[in-house]
Amino acid sequence: MKVNYPVKEETDIKEIKAMLKPFGGRCAKFVEGNLEYQIKEEKEDEAYTLLREKGIVE
Repeated sequence: MKVNYPVKEETDIKEIKAMLKPFGGRCAKFVEGNLEYQIKEEKEDEAYTLLREKGIVE
């Protein structure tokens, strides 16, 4: 499943990919001020919570 979240500030994409890897996230990239990546549907909420806690997404 592909998800898009508004980014507070662009962070090193390699760091984000490493954070998402345990959740099955892949293909992370910045698109027009949003972080876009693919994730397993059952892990979407966990990954979003982590990214929000780290201050990467709104």
